[in-house]
Amino acid sequence: MEHYGLLSLLPTIVALGLAIWSKRVIESLLAGLLTGVLIMDTMVNGLGHSILFAIPNLFDVIVGHPANQEAGLQGIGILSGTSLPKIFIVVLMLGSFITVLEKSGGALAFGDWLAKKVKTKQGAQTATGIMGCSLFTSSYFSSLATGTVFRPIYDRIKISREKLSFFLDATAAPINVLVPVSGWVAYMTILVEENLPSVENGIAGLVKTIPYNFYNIFMIIFVFLLANNIIKDYGPMKKIEEKYARGEIDYNDNETDSVKDTKDGNASDMLWPLAASVISLVILGSWNYTLASVPFFSKLGVPSIPLGSRDMLLISFSLGLIVAFIKYVFSGLMSAEEFLDEAIDGTKSAITGGIIIILAVTLGDMVQVAAPEGLGGAKYIAAIAKGNIYPSILPFATFFICGAMSFSLGTSFGTWGIMMPLIMPIALTAGVNPFLAVAAVLSGGTFGDHCSPISDTTVMSSIGAGCEHMDHVNTQLPYALTVASIASVFFLVAGFIV
Repeated sequence: MEHYGLLSLLPTIVALGLAIWSKRVIESLLAGLLTGVLIMDTMVNGLGHSILFAIPNLFDVIVGHPANQEAGLQGIGILSGTSLPKIFIVVLMLGSFITVLEKSGGALAFGDWLAKKVKTKQGAQTATGIMGCSLFTSSYFSSLATGTVFRPIYDRIKISREKLSFFLDATAAPINVLVPVSGWVAYMTILVEENLPSVENGIAGLVKTIPYNFYNIFMIIFVFLLANNIIKDYGPMKKIEEKYARGEIDYNDNETDSVKDTKDGNASDMLWPLAASVISLVILGSWNYTLASVPFFSKLGVPSIPLGSRDMLLISFSLGLIVAFIKYVFSGLMSAEEFLDEAIDGTKSAITGGIIIILAVTLGDMVQVAAPEGLGGAKYIAAIAKGNIYPSILPFATFFICGAMSFSLGTSFGTWGIMMPLIMPIALTAGVNPFLAVAAVLSGGTFGDHCSPISDTTVMSSIGAGCEHMDHVNTQLPYALTVASIASVFFLVAGFIV
């Protein structure tokens, strides 16, 4: 028996239900995994054995065990191969890289230079969008740094802080999904590679999803249309803008101390390390997956590089850190000790993300792997989906479900981790374009990360703008729903023609 029927999906249902109810992703994923190991052990050794060994089994499946072909074991968890340990290291390095860029003051210096060019409302709003999009290494720092730079400019030229908070929020999460070298790339690549058997390189797979990432694309377009007054304010935002223009709103300064301990760096302190990281990633990816396959270069004997996407990320982030170390230490911006302290502190901020990756991917493996080693969820879905799924509406339904879930959870990462292993077997079985299906999951997850009142990105945007949190939520929600409605139509149409 390759699956356990509806029980094969129960761990995912438990994780999803608990996550929506409790809004706690890690605990919900743990509960899903515990449900899974109870089912697997009960089916093989009986209920009593499964209860007695529930906790050891839970940690065994998380920590992992190697494949054993004689025993029929395929291997699940972090030790089943080098994949997850390597991506966990990438996440830690990314935390270090982001932290040292933030602490150098380079991002703020870049923002100050940009702010000096601003003279009109349209110019201020457009510059906010540009800076928000440019700081794709961290959605948190994008909101805080951009808000700190532009808040006094908005106050001076009479644009409401709620308007500022919308621009901060709308460029924080969506741009991270569209840029395949963003701060979220490590998590997205592992999800793509784990759930699309035909994709060996997650970055190349992500690039193929970009044309279909309708919510994120249209949100960035919406930002710049609104910034240039091509789209007029409407709903609660219009009322807030009118009240502020009449002098009926007096903001209490809620200045954040989050960027006060940064160094007195300049724009090059952000641009040089970031450029080194991005350019090296582009060169390695192009060499390995583009140049080597071009007939002209293949005839010249240009070989591909035996590097996976995780290896490329490790190299690119390492190079970025090396360039930052050399620049900061030799310019006197930081001592070597200060730099290393900040780099180590940065890894601490990334641990939670690493835990979510491990639990989400392990849950996906458990549900997808055929029984008795796993639960055989993929086999079960394939069996019931064959001939029963109308593939054309699947992208639309996926975007809608993921959007509702992410709004309830306030997180894109949790939504992606739970929904990607559930949706992709259906999409592959039904013959839906897999990159369109992945984009629907990514877009739906980003919707909630962008506008949910319990999203950390939403909270950071209201803090960065210095406005009341629920005022930010209420004024931006009609804009987010407008873009989501447009994206829904495109997903529906794309399901029929792609």
